[in-house]
Amino acid sequence: MGGAGYLVAMHLAPRFFPLPEELEKRPPTGLLFVDREGRPVRRFLDGELRADEPAAFAEFPEKLVLATLAAEDSRFFSHRGVDFPGIARAVRDAALRRKIVSGASTITQQTVKLHSPARRRDFRTKLIEAFTARHLEMTLDKEAILAAYLNRLPYGNQFTGARAAARGYFGKPLADLSLAEAALLAGLPNKPTRLNPWRNLDGARWRQLWILGRMKELGYIDETQFAAALVEEPKLLPGHARTFHAPHFTELVLAQEPEAVAAAQRIGTTLRTTLDLNLQQAVEGIVATELARLAHQAGEGNDLQAAAVVIENAGGEILALSGSRSFFGSAAGQVNGAWRPRSAGSTLKPFTYLLALQRGTTAATVLADTPIEYITPTGAYQPVNFDRRFQGPVSVRHALANSLNVPAVKLLDEIGGPTRLHDCLAKDLRFTSLAPAATEYGLGLTLGNAEVRLLELANGYATLARLGQWRPVRFLRDGEKSEIRNPKSEPDRVGSATKEGQVFEAEAAWLIADILSDERARALSFGLNSPLNLPFRVAAKTGTSTDFRDSWTVGYTPDYTVGVWVGRFDNRPLKRVSGAMGAAPIFHQVMVRLHRGREPRWYERPANAVEAVVDRLSGKRPPEGLALPESRTRKEWFVRGRLPETAKANDYDAAGRTRLPLDYANWWRAESNPLKNDAFLEAVAETVAPPPFRIVSPLEGTVAFIDPDLPASGSRFPLRIAGSGGEEIEWSSESLAVEVIDGESWLVLKPGEHEVTAMDRKSGRAVKSRLKVEAL
Repeated sequence: MGGAGYLVAMHLAPRFFPLPEELEKRPPTGLLFVDREGRPVRRFLDGELRADEPAAFAEFPEKLVLATLAAEDSRFFSHRGVDFPGIARAVRDAALRRKIVSGASTITQQTVKLHSPARRRDFRTKLIEAFTARHLEMTLDKEAILAAYLNRLPYGNQFTGARAAARGYFGKPLADLSLAEAALLAGLPNKPTRLNPWRNLDGARWRQLWILGRMKELGYIDETQFAAALVEEPKLLPGHARTFHAPHFTELVLAQEPEAVAAAQRIGTTLRTTLDLNLQQAVEGIVATELARLAHQAGEGNDLQAAAVVIENAGGEILALSGSRSFFGSAAGQVNGAWRPRSAGSTLKPFTYLLALQRGTTAATVLADTPIEYITPTGAYQPVNFDRRFQGPVSVRHALANSLNVPAVKLLDEIGGPTRLHDCLAKDLRFTSLAPAATEYGLGLTLGNAEVRLLELANGYATLARLGQWRPVRFLRDGEKSEIRNPKSEPDRVGSATKEGQVFEAEAAWLIADILSDERARALSFGLNSPLNLPFRVAAKTGTSTDFRDSWTVGYTPDYTVGVWVGRFDNRPLKRVSGAMGAAPIFHQVMVRLHRGREPRWYERPANAVEAVVDRLSGKRPPEGLALPESRTRKEWFVRGRLPETAKANDYDAAGRTRLPLDYANWWRAESNPLKNDAFLEAVAETVAPPPFRIVSPLEGTVAFIDPDLPASGSRFPLRIAGSGGEEIEWSSESLAVEVIDGESWLVLKPGEHEVTAMDRKSGRAVKSRLKVEAL
């Protein structure tokens, strides 16, 4: 009768207890990202598990298997799923000590538990697991059971499986584990939270020593091996130094490539990204080093942040993306500066000039860098340059290369206003962070009063680098190219979706590259030894937002585009750190690293490009027979037959000075005007009435704000009149002081309602204007 009962209990009854479905499924692996060469970048959790590829039994080193058996089930290879001597021992110990001292679950029973849904821990559950364990032993061999166990075992810190634990704690494959490391790992599943070696190394070492003792006692190791393992100090990786690279990049992949991610998770494969891990680590090192240098140089704190993006132009592949100085080691390091929108500063100017070049403007076209005021729905708008000075007649090349504000605003106004530039950015270049309407920004859009994402801005410059061809950035080497998605927008919010296409004229884009790489053209603002000047030719543009809150540098060669942002995530201003001072040194170092061991290239000149000599002050070709000094002329490139007209005889006076139109009248009077020996102001025709003498700055009814975000808190307001150009103006105000700086008159603001008077000393005429001043 007893034999029949044993037969039923051990062989028949277990068949009525089905094996866990999870045993038939692939063990959890998480989602592994690798770089373009197959090097591990980051493994994401499988649910709440951090797992690795499951290992076959032969891949588990003997020392780990024996350590696990010593820790959990030394009779595993002799029992049949249920350890009756172990149960007897556990019952005896519990009776003697009146508490549960040790369990009696075998590895087979634990395997069943690990692969089953959570159950209430009571006698019934134990009975179910025992019978299911017997069923498992009747179905699989011991090695298969042990492999399933070791692949699913929790080792703490969300590491699931021995392979993930070996890589996570020691940075090693299973085969490279030492005896001491194998014993330490084998002890963790007992109490993975309490024995966390990153928090309680002493506890983990105590459990390790106990296991080593058990292994010696069981004859698994000899005295020599035991002694060597005892003195070996565990060399744990830092808590965050596991396979955890490029976190901002991989999180963007999850957001931007959901279909590819879902497919990889479904079939348990890896995702091969476009990332170059070696370059990524080099970029992160450059960011950290240059930010430390900048903090010391500018007297800043250690809260400076930076983001950098590297795009391979031909395919749009992202080679490196660093979203902060350090994901774990810096305040707010989890914020992705490559994706968070920030004020663009002057980085949007090249697109304004590109649009103008496509409409017939040339690199030699002369723009008036002179005071101007626009009346907008929100009040008067007066653009000023970074240094608050005006240079008079400047070429497109000079204005863009030196990042002058006033010519850029005037040019945008001439080519169709902010709507044209907004359409270019939102529809042609697919910027997703812009407001729906250009009226949100006005003409200031060209100066960067809109917020943009570094990654999208860099891809806009990559479009310039491809001579006008837009294509989406790529995160993955395999599969479809991806378009940046904006979860807050409609799918068609950024234009005609993902198709690649020529959005700019190639010749116009070539001219932009030629201007942005012209070291001599930008020397006035940046000098000849700025970080923008590299050992090879690079097109580059800097940007600085209001009150130095954002520092930008973006640029390209035919092969690569690099974008860099420097600032603070809490939006506090920097200490007068411009784009050239903050972001440009990082840009410089990354560009040098990219071309290490690679011959730099530059663009071939378009077949229809023609070089011609022009008058610097008019942008026209000098007439034959007129020999202008070399300082007054320069050579310029023209494409598509868009040569400027030849100047006429009346464009010069008898001394060979260039005629300037009356548009320069107000600027011409300034003592800082350097052109009085090289140019003359055209006379007012006698048959034409002189323009009315009136105050244009401030206009009647202007409301001026004392803004702490502006230089000098915006406390000075420029004084301007419109007239014939021959007036001798004297400014006065009963309630405000007037200052003259370098021949320019400024009103010193203070809150209140005020009146200002402009009197022409020649004619005695006087005009007045009233304004209101408020403090923000």
